[in-house]
Amino acid sequence: MADVLVRKAFGEVRPHSSEPVPELLKLFGDHRDEQLVEAFGAAISIVRRQLRGELGERLDGLVLQLRKISALELEVAKLTGAVDVLRGKEPPPPAKFPSVKNWKEGDISYAGDIATYAGGTYQAQCDTAQAPGLSDWACLARAGRDGDGLTVRGTYNSGDTYARLDVVAYNGASFAARRSAPGPCPGPGWQLIAKIGKRGERGPMGMRGERGERGEVAPTLRAWEVDRARYVATPVMSDGSCGPPLDLRGLFEQFLLETG
Repeated sequence: MADVLVRKAFGEVRPHSSEPVPELLKLFGDHRDEQLVEAFGAAISIVRRQLRGELGERLDGLVLQLRKISALELEVAKLTGAVDVLRGKEPPPPAKFPSVKNWKEGDISYAGDIATYAGGTYQAQCDTAQAPGLSDWACLARAGRDGDGLTVRGTYNSGDTYARLDVVAYNGASFAARRSAPGPCPGPGWQLIAKIGKRGERGPMGMRGERGERGEVAPTLRAWEVDRARYVATPVMSDGSCGPPLDLRGLFEQFLLETG
């Protein structure tokens, strides 16, 4: 029963071995040899377990130390690369920006993800299923509203109706309406934008240019062609050309009215 009690104590209850005891291990020549062999086997199993446990703990510690060493080596490599970049030995790495996705209903986003939604761009602050724009997101950019622009209305007319930011021209200047129905221009309802400046001082006379070539002689009046039926007189020039005709009918009619 001794071998059974030993096996129970260490959780190794096994059926009694039917194998004979080797001759080298026989001390008593009876059943006590078998009990002795069983006791030795239990002791060896216990020692083996202890050794395995201690070895496993040491291996775990070594693995942890190796991981720490690897992490330190990686940090050293990063620092070395950063120093090389600062010294100009290596070019700086290209800038990286997280890929941007268009958020859809039902999407799961993770911390650091960037998504566009409803005209804005957002970055997730944590793992979330919320739509961008809520508490789990930080807004990076958002679409603005259209700005107001100037409307050119031409020369100011006191009879026209003007609205805010209408621009008119008046007396060599331009004005923008501060509000709708701004009143007479210029006035408190109008903002001066630009006006004509003062005439600048006369600059110094430039150098006299070279004398040009003599031009051709201009034609002179040689005679008149008179169309008595139409009361028209046409000048005839010395080069044979005709000048602009003179219509004299109106002049004679006025003369007759004044002297009649």
